Amino acid sequence: MDFYQLRSFCEIARQGSFTRAADKLFLTQPALSLQVKALEEELGEALFERVPNRLRLTVAGELLYSHAQVVLARLEMARGEINALRQELRGRLVMATSDTNCTYVLPGVLQAFREQHPQVEIEIRNKMSPEVARLVLDHEVDLGLVTLPVKHRDLVATELFARQDVVICPPGHPLAAKKKVRLQEVLKYPLLALEQGSTSRRFLEEACRQEQLELHTTMDLGSIEVLKRFVEIGMGLALVPQVAVAVEVEAGRLQTLEVRGLARRAVGLVEHRGRRRSPVVAAFVALLKERVGEV
Repeated sequence: MDFYQLRSFCEIARQGSFTRAADKLFLTQPALSLQVKALEEELGEALFERVPNRLRLTVAGELLYSHAQVVLARLEMARGEINALRQELRGRLVMATSDTNCTYVLPGVLQAFREQHPQVEIEIRNKMSPEVARLVLDHEVDLGLVTLPVKHRDLVATELFARQDVVICPPGHPLAAKKKVRLQEVLKYPLLALEQGSTSRRFLEEACRQEQLELHTTMDLGSIEVLKRFVEIGMGLALVPQVAVAVEVEAGRLQTLEVRGLARRAVGLVEHRGRRRSPVVAAFVALLKERVGEV
């Protein structure tokens, strides 16, 4: 088996489709099929089985996928280190993080990194924190930016900054005259929240449990941007990261209220314990630590 066969096999496994993998790798579907057939003949096992609407890894495929991810990651790391010898950073950076970080934290850092290292290919996977941790564990990304804590024996977490959550309301709301409120005061009004499964939702639920309050939401929505817009038009209140509403507050479209006793959330990097940072990853982490303050 060679590098190209393993790369194609892993991409098919990720995409669940020969067609989508071929598009991603800029290859033809017959070429991918031949590579997989060669792998299967060498190993003497089928690697994929067809289920409705997609491909699924067989048991042998799962085993190969887990090892191939490590091999490809090591090869990518070697390429990055060799490129660094030429004093021009090249290679690939693959990271995963949440909507909030993608929208409000990373853009300035990514722009600066691209300007400093134009030859580096950057891929961002937009996932919730639990899924980000899984991608790091499976060697599918170089690192993740997540809400902490994330606990696993094979993961190493590094705290970067603390995030403060605030209640947002439109100007003219009965609570707008206050600077600080208690969570029980907020729950007297219609409350909008992110959908179940998000880290922000779990944080809100935990805060209610600690205060022995019952949480009822008027709407469960899919993004902070939708939450903000619905609060602006008077559909209810919402608890969001303060960094997410700087523009709206400055424009006078929203007001923020500090919630008494609400803990700050730590945000940090999560990396695989057995994965050494490539020069590309090391350069990005250094810039990230330099550029992000407390948000």
